[in-house]
Amino acid sequence: MIQKVFDPEKLNDRLLQQAIRRRRPLSATLELTYRCNFRCRMCYVRMSDDEAAAFGRMRTPEEWLDMARQLYDAGVLNLLLTGGECTRYPGFEALYPELYRMGFRISIMTNAGAYTDSIRALFTRYPPRHAAVTLYGGSSETYALVTGDPGGFQRTVENIRFFRSIRVPVGLNFTMIRENVGDYEAVGRLCQSLGLPFTLITDITAHRYDPAFSHAAQCRLSPAERACIACHPPEEAELAMRNAGELEKELASFTPPAAPRELPPPQREYCVGGLSGCCITWNGDMQVCVSMSGYRPVKPFETGFEAAWQELLTRREELFLVPPACQVCEMRAECDQNCPGRRADGTGSPGGIDTNVCQYVYLLRRYKERKV
Repeated sequence: MIQKVFDPEKLNDRLLQQAIRRRRPLSATLELTYRCNFRCRMCYVRMSDDEAAAFGRMRTPEEWLDMARQLYDAGVLNLLLTGGECTRYPGFEALYPELYRMGFRISIMTNAGAYTDSIRALFTRYPPRHAAVTLYGGSSETYALVTGDPGGFQRTVENIRFFRSIRVPVGLNFTMIRENVGDYEAVGRLCQSLGLPFTLITDITAHRYDPAFSHAAQCRLSPAERACIACHPPEEAELAMRNAGELEKELASFTPPAAPRELPPPQREYCVGGLSGCCITWNGDMQVCVSMSGYRPVKPFETGFEAAWQELLTRREELFLVPPACQVCEMRAECDQNCPGRRADGTGSPGGIDTNVCQYVYLLRRYKERKV
């Protein structure tokens, strides 16, 4: 569940509070393309053009600009551009400066692994408000194993330094799978040398359109491995993985613990994204967030954005109902990954129960108890 603590001294927080009260969109994610310069084993969206053809088509720059005008008229201020790799969208160099000139506060989510000179010149002239860069390891060898591109590591580091040279704030995320868990310490050293913290991501879900399009199930860590990794610093990754085998035994008799009856369970979840934001995917589908984009999307390119937004609002009560089993689960306060989008990612429905998440939260609790 996404929790938000508001700071009344910050303008953006005041705008967000106002947008939530009015049920108006302030932020939008535009997933421009499924294409990517990397071929990551666990990716949830990357496809070949032939694979993607069965699920729609990429929108043209003209279509995106028309949609952007509708977003602007609706009150959207913040845009996050993503993919795939957003800079691999065929019309990126034409679209990006036009969005910038419209006055949006633009952030990009990127692997930063294959910028051309013209892309770097574009960002220099029109710097994004923020760049969220995903790391896939701490060496060229690991990048070759995870992404298929051994040169991607050095280019990524160079482009992180490029963003900093033009004073673009950078956030780093390390996506961990079996093939790069051994690089945890190296990634920690890299980020320390860059003077940037990083966020560890171990929650890997299947490909949005077809599980056969990725190897997510084979390369993601088990719930026990994730729990142990979460409790150790980067330099203790090997110890964490060794301890996971013993922790796994805790699942032999696991059932989600029921909450005491005298504690009233929550009826609905609170999610900022579902109240003041949305995501529009490469093929024109729209939902409250990217994780839920495959579940009963609305069609803003067909109905217009405002009609699509209103349709999302009418569905919100249904989308954000807490499943009955979660309402009476004693772990609910600790289960910060159990949002509707994550349930949709894991089960195909926001009302589903992803046992992988249940096991992770339980084992995380048990491992923390052992370490105290």
